[in-house]
Amino acid sequence: STIEYDEVLFASSMKLKIDSSKLYKEEKGAGRAGSSRLSNSFFNAKPAARNIDDFGFGNMKPRGKKNDLGSSQATEEHSVEKVVAHLVEAEELESNVALPPMDLRDCLKSSQQGDDVLHFGSMCKQASQLLMETRSYKSHLHSSLGSHYATVEKRETLRGTIQTLRHLLSNESLQLFPDFLQRKSLLKTLNYIDNNDIVMVKGRVACECNTCEEIIVTEMVFEGILNDLEPAEIVAALSALIFQEKSDSELDSELPETLRETCEAMKKIAINLGQLQNDHGLMIDPKDYCESSLKFGLVHVVYEWALGVPFSNICELTLVQEGSIVRCITRLDELCREVRNCARVVGNPTLYRKMEEASVAIKRDIVFSSSLYIT
Repeated sequence: STIEYDEVLFASSMKLKIDSSKLYKEEKGAGRAGSSRLSNSFFNAKPAARNIDDFGFGNMKPRGKKNDLGSSQATEEHSVEKVVAHLVEAEELESNVALPPMDLRDCLKSSQQGDDVLHFGSMCKQASQLLMETRSYKSHLHSSLGSHYATVEKRETLRGTIQTLRHLLSNESLQLFPDFLQRKSLLKTLNYIDNNDIVMVKGRVACECNTCEEIIVTEMVFEGILNDLEPAEIVAALSALIFQEKSDSELDSELPETLRETCEAMKKIAINLGQLQNDHGLMIDPKDYCESSLKFGLVHVVYEWALGVPFSNICELTLVQEGSIVRCITRLDELCREVRNCARVVGNPTLYRKMEEASVAIKRDIVFSSSLYIT
């Protein structure tokens, strides 16, 4: 008689007569609605016993579950257990026999053409080699495979956790790490640090300045553009590093020529530093960097204040509010002390004395009063 594919339960080299009626019976009340589903014997298969769902027949349910009672139930359950045991034994025997794998190239000769044939043949050969290599392993047949697998799984989980933690603790996980490397390269180019990341003299000078853009101040000190200025002119030029509000940046023609030249030199230093940062990969526009770092709106005001002009008179020189003027001059006193320390580090006594005089010149009157409520 002809055997349909959906009637095959298990194929093996063992010969055993199995009565399928002992395993399943047709579901009652299927009706016409279920007739089409019955044509597919694997549709909605239900388990007959332990692990029997792997060998299901469509719309069949196990006997002895609900409907059969008594001794017939025990007999049929015993038959099911016996059948399953034979199936498991047959599976183990087939795995030991190690039948040669089916050559998939024979199934697709007509559908493969051109380079696809070579690629498909190569993949089939690789699959066959992997299969033979896998069959050569005997570890999967070990009696303690479960415990060994659990140990290996735990070890690999711990190893993955360690790798994740190492990545989180490494520099590669830092979002700003590329920016850090670019800035460090910039400091090496400017000789703030050497190739061994040791801070050099310019780096020590930059560490003394915390009030404003320390790189600009350091370059000003090392280029010596403050050495030939008077204390009032020095503090006026430094006000461009402190003042941050938007105002008219044009220098007053009444200012001394040396002071205006110093301000132009400061602009060149800022533009050069901005360009150098851009060359090292930092997203900085030289002109924007210069405009954001240097604002010359209070140069004339601070210069007159350092010369002893009353506060009410200097307020008439600008549209900036009085509170902003007071805050700028107060911070200038801090910057004067920092530049004085920079001169000490580089060994410039002339600049050191001038910075002390500049600090004394601006530290007076209502600006440094402890209270505005004067009686």
